[in-house]
Amino acid sequence: MRVEILRNVMISGEPASAGSFVELEDAAAMLLIGMGKAAYAPAAPAPAPEPIKEPEPVEAPACPPTKPVSRRGRTSSSTPKD
Repeated sequence: MRVEILRNVMISGEPASAGSFVELEDAAAMLLIGMGKAAYAPAAPAPAPEPIKEPEPVEAPACPPTKPVSRRGRTSSSTPKD
């Protein structure tokens, strides 16, 4: 539950200053509201999505790529014989 802190308090060992907005579990929020140290606050508005940027074009390399060299597998001479 989102609450607005009205007075400086400690919440689970962390200080919360007056005027700040905090997201708490329902039990802790109701306790602070009951003691007059917090007030119910509506949910925070969702941030506006950022527009998607198109990637800049990438230039082609100056030289064409070379063909990969074919590699031979193991030959019988490279394996030990028992």
